[in-house]
Amino acid sequence: MPNEIIHYADDENTIYLSVQAAYIACVALDFLLECEQEGLITPQSKTEGHYGFTLKEIQRLQTIRRLHEDLNLDLPSIDVILHLRSQLRDLAAQRNSFERKILEQQAELQQLKELLKRFQSAG
Repeated sequence: MPNEIIHYADDENTIYLSVQAAYIACVALDFLLECEQEGLITPQSKTEGHYGFTLKEIQRLQTIRRLHEDLNLDLPSIDVILHLRSQLRDLAAQRNSFERKILEQQAELQQLKELLKRFQSAG
C-alpha cells in the first residue's frame, strides 16, 4: 500500500477506499468488511459508483479493533458498547445544556431580586 495516503489523513472530508481505510486502521480488509456488514461502520458514496470511509469512520474502526483485540469482544458486544458510549455522550451534552440553563435562570432570578429590592426601597 503506498504511503502517500497517509499524507492527507488529516482531511476529514477525504473518502478512503476500503483497502486504504483498512490499512490506515491497521486491520485486515476482511475485518473491515465484517464490521461493515454488522453495521458498525458506514461507508460513504464516492464518485463513479465506488464507496469508502471518512476519517471519522476509520477512527471508529480503530476503536472497534482495540475493543476486539484488547478485550477479546465479539462484534455484537462491541456494537452494544459503542451504542452505550454514544448515549453517554448525549446525556453529558444534555446535562451541560441543563447546567447552562440553570445558570442563566439563576442570573435572571438574581436580577429580578435586585429590581425588587430597588422597587421596595423606592416605595
